[in-house]
Amino acid sequence: MKLSTIDSAAAQQRYSTVAILLHWAIALALAFQLALGFAMPKNESGFALYQLHKSVGITILLLTLARLAWRLTHRPPPAVERGFNGFLAKAVHVLLYVFMIGAPLTGWAVVSTSRIQVPTMFWGAIPWPHLPLSHAVHEIAEEGHELLAWIGIALFLLHVAGALRHQFLVKDGLLKRMGPRGSAGLAGLLAALVVVVYFGTGMKISSDVVAAGGYGPKAPAAVPSPTATPTVEATPVAEEIEVAEEEEPASPLTWAIQRGGRLGFTVTSGSDTYKGSFSDWSGAIKFDPENPGSADIRMSINLASASIGDETMDGMLVGADFLAASANPTATWRSSSVTQTGPNRFRADGTLSLKGVSKPQSLTFRLSGEGLRRHVEGSASIDRNAFSVGTGETAAGLGGSVALNFAFDATGREP
Repeated sequence: MKLSTIDSAAAQQRYSTVAILLHWAIALALAFQLALGFAMPKNESGFALYQLHKSVGITILLLTLARLAWRLTHRPPPAVERGFNGFLAKAVHVLLYVFMIGAPLTGWAVVSTSRIQVPTMFWGAIPWPHLPLSHAVHEIAEEGHELLAWIGIALFLLHVAGALRHQFLVKDGLLKRMGPRGSAGLAGLLAALVVVVYFGTGMKISSDVVAAGGYGPKAPAAVPSPTATPTVEATPVAEEIEVAEEEEPASPLTWAIQRGGRLGFTVTSGSDTYKGSFSDWSGAIKFDPENPGSADIRMSINLASASIGDETMDGMLVGADFLAASANPTATWRSSSVTQTGPNRFRADGTLSLKGVSKPQSLTFRLSGEGLRRHVEGSASIDRNAFSVGTGETAAGLGGSVALNFAFDATGREP
């Protein structure tokens, strides 16, 4: 007697319509989720992808619980194999349930125990609570989540291999059990769609990342934009400078910042790096590269324009714990002295006013180009704690310094 026997009559008995729908919905969601998970960055700020990953994970958890409840309350068709093959098939099914429940739960634990408490919005609409867990389990949850992902792929492949074996080697019509209207062909098409979703999603996301030069917000292109930096003539500060020019004919050149510039920022949290930028900022510059001591540089930043590329995170960023854009909508910086530190390199000392606090703040910049057309690149390191930017649990683990970087073209005109 064989260790494994096949009941061809049992193979023809179909699962219920609800079971079939849940099976293929979960399969498609898993294919998308696995591709998305392995295409996401490790230490970059692909927050939109993380939010999508969380929503899909929660969906898989809910669908799996529904599938399990249906399985427990509705008798499935009898097993088609017994012996070792039957045991192996049953073991893979049980482990798949463990994976489909365990992976979302460990992912939920990772999010809940992160030092940076990022709110989870289920499909961008429903607030999803955090688990009441200590940060001490964060690393365990993270490692468990990644391990389960690899185990899930192995189980996924075993499950597909078993179905192919029945269809093409044993030829018992097993696929009809999970095919709409009992069709093995339709079941095969759905299985192929699962594969296409997995590989297609991974390749599409990866190609987008390569084309964009990595994860995180893209640098604005050098194309005019309605929210990009206005020219110096459009600001009230510029008007003051023009009045000053009339009173002091010997004042230095006035420079107009051209559209298409960038004002970005970077902050770290452990091994993670978060990058963002301001889309609305302006400046008024009086500066003579040959006589930097006569410079008068003023910058104004619309704090509500801060973005790191994710709607939820952006809402936190402009909120009371961070930039408090509603109460203090504008940050300003004005130079007090500018000194040359090397060929075309300068240091500017001044005062930064942010969230109702004014503190000394220096920055460095470098000029390139000639005559009345120059390119400016610079940076500064800002102590966020000095301005109470980042308070409460949401800022736990963030680095104390925020790296500011800027780059823009400017054209000058004689006084």
